[in-house]
Amino acid sequence: MKINKLKLSIVLGLLSLFLSWYAVKKTYFFNEFLGFFLSPFWKGATYSGEKSRGFLENYLFLVNLKKENEKLKEEILLLKAQLAQYQERERVYLELEKFYKISSKLNYPKIAARVIYKPFDYFFDLIFIDKGSKDGVMPQMPVLAIAGGEAVALIGQVVEVYNHWSKVILINHPSFAADVKVLRTGDRGILRGRAESHPFVYYLPSDAQVQAGDEVITSGQDGLFPPDLLVGQIVNVYRDPAQSVFKMAEIASLVDLYRVDMVFVLAKIPEISF
Repeated sequence: MKINKLKLSIVLGLLSLFLSWYAVKKTYFFNEFLGFFLSPFWKGATYSGEKSRGFLENYLFLVNLKKENEKLKEEILLLKAQLAQYQERERVYLELEKFYKISSKLNYPKIAARVIYKPFDYFFDLIFIDKGSKDGVMPQMPVLAIAGGEAVALIGQVVEVYNHWSKVILINHPSFAADVKVLRTGDRGILRGRAESHPFVYYLPSDAQVQAGDEVITSGQDGLFPPDLLVGQIVNVYRDPAQSVFKMAEIASLVDLYRVDMVFVLAKIPEISF
């Protein structure tokens, strides 16, 4: 009886081992089978995941790169603006230096001013400047500009003054008038504007030997403008149709009034009250 129980125990043990081995093998074969058929899908999923991750990384890289480019563009624009400011300051400084050097013989204080307004018209005859009563500007003061880089020339006169800006009429304005003379001959006349591009000198003697190319300067005889300020050059000479005993001469300013952007107010008050 004991022998039978022993045999039965051995058989049951062997059966248990076989079943365990079979379960393991079955699981192994099942996994092998599952892996064989699903591996392409797993590989595809892995590839897709890597591609998606790569796409996302590239997208984020491009987004960051775009932001960096925009930041660099802003910095470049800022640097260009700063460079333009420095260049403009240098230009203004050089122009100021040049003006004060070539105008050293004018024994009057000078007030540098920027043109802040001019009509959009080639035949304009007035400008606004950024200096006013707080800067010492007064009505009737002469206004000068650099002519050809080697001289200064009279281009107008202050007519209205406010705290921080002033109105200037140019030499071609109908209200502008100055006592002038032809430098070569000494003949005197009255310079007046005509609401055209060029002013005229009136009341030149009929026998005056003036001609095109002669320079015209202030005479200093009107109490408004100091003597010997360059005004312009004669371009044409006519017989005055209204008064035949006189000649008249058309004058071209030596300053490009259309492009002038910096002027200098001569702090000279009129010697005679009008």
